[in-house]
Amino acid sequence: MTKAELERLRILQDVQRGFRRRQDAATDLGVSERQLRRLLRGLEAGGAASVPSKKRGKPPNNRVAETVRAHVLERCRGDYRGFGPTFLAETLAARDGIEVSAEWLRTLLVEHDLWTTKRRKRTVHPLRERRPRFGELVQMDGSPHDWFEERGPRCTLLLAIDDATSRITSARFENAETTDGYLLLIRKHLETYGRFCAAYTDKHSIFRYSGQSTNPITTQLQRSLDELEIELICANSPQAKGRVERANRTFQDRLIKAMRLERIGGQAGANAFLPRFLDDHNARFSVAPQSADDAHRDLGDLDLGYILCRREERVVTKNLMFQVDDVAFALVDPYSKLNLCAGSRLQIHLPPDGPMTVYHEAHLLESRRVAALARSAPVVGAKDLNTHLDRRRVPNPAKAHTPAINHPWRR
Repeated sequence: MTKAELERLRILQDVQRGFRRRQDAATDLGVSERQLRRLLRGLEAGGAASVPSKKRGKPPNNRVAETVRAHVLERCRGDYRGFGPTFLAETLAARDGIEVSAEWLRTLLVEHDLWTTKRRKRTVHPLRERRPRFGELVQMDGSPHDWFEERGPRCTLLLAIDDATSRITSARFENAETTDGYLLLIRKHLETYGRFCAAYTDKHSIFRYSGQSTNPITTQLQRSLDELEIELICANSPQAKGRVERANRTFQDRLIKAMRLERIGGQAGANAFLPRFLDDHNARFSVAPQSADDAHRDLGDLDLGYILCRREERVVTKNLMFQVDDVAFALVDPYSKLNLCAGSRLQIHLPPDGPMTVYHEAHLLESRRVAALARSAPVVGAKDLNTHLDRRRVPNPAKAHTPAINHPWRR
């Protein structure tokens, strides 16, 4: 017997002997007087053996069937490998029609060495209070990771998350953290919600020039945000923009497994799948803002195609040519032949998802690609270095050569 059952037996025996009133005994046991009479009749008929529960040693009525248990274990060793208990419970209910508790799944996974409880970190960082209005502050970051596991190459997920609601407002996969990728990320947010007030990022060279210079250099992203009247704020540490960092960690768990179930192995399929995944993610994890006021502003007559692009300046050579990204172009329109000469300055607009356009003052010029020049030394940031080197590891079949049997090298 347990201690509670021994205490119950002692109180019932006191009532039998007349040492305790039935009303007091019922109060001490937490039962009604009618139930107390049943317990006393059972004690008189069966003795002390009637006190323990009759269900002890028997399987519970709500026990999960063995067929369901075997099916869950089979799925956990297959497509659902690595799923945590909570995410596994949600996936089983949505895809297999099996509704079981996350705690039952946690016990099952630990019992079969399919899940290891994570030790919580002892370092505590106090949470910054959320901004009260939706659209007041948007955190942005990139997460390079093996998103497609063995089905595709490594790439980077760019995320934009609202600080007030934890809503993922925009996301896309790119080869690396690039200016063009962030311009497309921002444009998606602007077209969906409008202009937000401030962007919170890290100190990547895409956002902020980190070199020593007497004249401050404005990056392409800084210039675009300034024209949109959006303030750029750079965090001093990853913990400062903790909401987007935690979202990256959540996506590295849930999004990878969701794309595994959909057999997605490339950026095109992943970007097409993201809207559906974000709708479900936001429905689960976003919260209501403290204020009902929306801080987003109307786009008005702003030309997003003109603002959200890379703008560079080039000088015309004596042959009416210029160079962009190690490629030579020639000006072929009549205006250029009549009005331009060596030293004339051109404005080059390089949109992330469209053709290049060339302007001289307010005139749109026509250009033609001439040839690719010798590749110059690329300027690569710390976050892009691994991605840049991985692209150079592609084997060249043309260089593979097996010497003949009588080749002098074999002698």
